[in-house]
Amino acid sequence: MKTIKKFKKISTFVLIVSLIYSCKPNDGYKYFTGKFPDTPTNLSDFNTQYDDYNSTAPSLGETFPLCFSSNRNSRGNNYDIVYKLMTIDFSKTSGILRVYNNTSGNLNVVIENENINNALSKINTSSDEFGPYLIPQGRKYNGTNINGRYESYIFLYSSGIEGNQNIMFTHNTINENYETPKKVNFLNSDFNDAYPTLNNDKSRIYFTSNRDGVYNIYYNETDKTKSILEILNDTKSNVIKDTILSSNFDDKCPFILDNFMVFTSNRDGGYGGFDLYYSIKKDGKWSTPVNFGNKINTQYDEYRPIVRKEWDFSNDFMIFSSNRPGGKGGFDLYYVGIEKID
Repeated sequence: MKTIKKFKKISTFVLIVSLIYSCKPNDGYKYFTGKFPDTPTNLSDFNTQYDDYNSTAPSLGETFPLCFSSNRNSRGNNYDIVYKLMTIDFSKTSGILRVYNNTSGNLNVVIENENINNALSKINTSSDEFGPYLIPQGRKYNGTNINGRYESYIFLYSSGIEGNQNIMFTHNTINENYETPKKVNFLNSDFNDAYPTLNNDKSRIYFTSNRDGVYNIYYNETDKTKSILEILNDTKSNVIKDTILSSNFDDKCPFILDNFMVFTSNRDGGYGGFDLYYSIKKDGKWSTPVNFGNKINTQYDEYRPIVRKEWDFSNDFMIFSSNRPGGKGGFDLYYVGIEKID
């Protein structure tokens, strides 16, 4: 009898443990880690028959703001910066991945990023605006929307309103409305200067310029002990061409995430037109640029890459634009998975 009672106690314990584990929220999931495709996929929700490129996505999260340049508003003439919300949705039960333009009006992320439209009303002109670059500055709690809070950003870009492209910035770190845009004077010249991006410790600002005849990648040392706004308002200029990243051809659109840089170039050795390249920073220096290969690059133009880390995915997420056949027309935005950034 003692043996039977002991067996019953053990059976009861096993049953309870089984019930507890069967109620775990992950039970029944078939896929625990997502994977982005290693061949480019058209972001059809975001594209038009016009040119759509030069994007930036500043923050992590399933739904996030995406800004990019497009000449859709002018029906093929000047370029404005456009704002949309991107959602990355991966089902752990079906394994289906969706990347789409989120138009839901009742999400907090929609409400709290709505003021980006206020920035665009001050940024966009009758000329061309390129290379948007959003730097998150945290959530503010003095908002006028129904949530009473909003996301604040420093918004860098370039504008051709003065005849050549100048690097500009605006921000809403003081109140909900964005400030009147100002030039980043120490980066600009009498030539085209565009696509600003900060390195991971904000000790340098990288950008592209054709001040030497072709587009090269340049940087300016900054005082990283200062805030980003203090840096952008500085007047000390010491612009240096990065000879490792630059070539005798056009090297444009740098974008940095941690110690990883991506950019576009029409240098020799590519697959035709502009190709996408990457470089890794080791021991304080950028490595020799590497072509992403023919899974991503084509005989057409690949342009303005940006990269995001996605923690629940086995690879990282890169958005770029291309005028390859099969899109909606002109340049279209595409996404692809790349090897995880260390």
